[in-house]
Amino acid sequence: MLSQENIQKLPTSYIIEQLCITPNIVLAPMAGVTDSIFRRMILRMGGCGLVSTEMTNAASVSPKALRRHGLLTFYPEERPLTMQLSGNDPDLVAHAAQMVEQLGADIIDLNCGCPSPKVTGGGHGASLLRDLPRMERMLRAVRAAVQVPITLKFRAGWDEQQLNYLETAKLAEDCGVAALALHPRTREQRYTGQADWSRVAAVKAAVSIPVIGSGDVQDAHDALVRLRASGADGVMIGRAAMANPWIFLQIAQLRAGQAPIQPTPADKLDFLLRYMAMCEEEMAPRLALNKTKQLIGQFVVALPGASHLRVAVHQAPSLSQARDAITDYFSVFADPVVSSR
Repeated sequence: MLSQENIQKLPTSYIIEQLCITPNIVLAPMAGVTDSIFRRMILRMGGCGLVSTEMTNAASVSPKALRRHGLLTFYPEERPLTMQLSGNDPDLVAHAAQMVEQLGADIIDLNCGCPSPKVTGGGHGASLLRDLPRMERMLRAVRAAVQVPITLKFRAGWDEQQLNYLETAKLAEDCGVAALALHPRTREQRYTGQADWSRVAAVKAAVSIPVIGSGDVQDAHDALVRLRASGADGVMIGRAAMANPWIFLQIAQLRAGQAPIQPTPADKLDFLLRYMAMCEEEMAPRLALNKTKQLIGQFVVALPGASHLRVAVHQAPSLSQARDAITDYFSVFADPVVSSR
């Protein structure tokens, strides 16, 4: 358990070129999750210093494609905002980065860590860890094409026999990358086993640019423990934010010497209903339903009977029926709603 004295000694911000990220606890890009609605809800609760769009294939950054998928839509209140791209063709990714810069990205993040077979099968994401010369060409092409900072999100290596995170980090720094985010699992591990944060510490010792650690953060105290143990400049939180969107606020409260908010089931219902209402207002009904289905799996994981709710929501043919299933489930809890706005 970290003492308040030790918490007060932890870094609270880091600099990406001229951009100060404060607080230094950031939301990870997550496909299907970190759309503008989820980002705004996280930011409104407080404690999060930087958010990112979902990963966007560089081949899908065109006016026509952007109108179709809307992955790079954002509101001014979301700044500073990272827009994340994937790809493996240096010229194509550089051209996409220029377009993203024109859209208003404050930072462009290049994904060399996604372990999904669909992504790596196309030579994107973590597959570039097996082709560092191509990664280098891509990084240099993007750096030359834009004025905003570029960052890199990557993994420790393809597998335990091909651990090249230190080589990758030094290469990225040499190419002009302004900050690194390391998820210290291998691609082969995907999300199994343990994230080895000693690798984050090793990268921090090897480069002079900011290093952000990601992976296996369980709760607010855990985030600060990992920040201290690794010496990282910041912590990136992904799946834990789906289960507990209050985690950023809880970290800020710990730093202020306050008891962290403990969201009640009623708070969770309030969050879900507001999220669904925003989805319903801003996107097509089918997409709004799909977004709800994606979030619900992690969001209710610690609640009793959560598996039954997940099944009911995933089987719901419409958003209104999913809402009914959610409302019925939470009706058994008598806790008053504590405002989380």
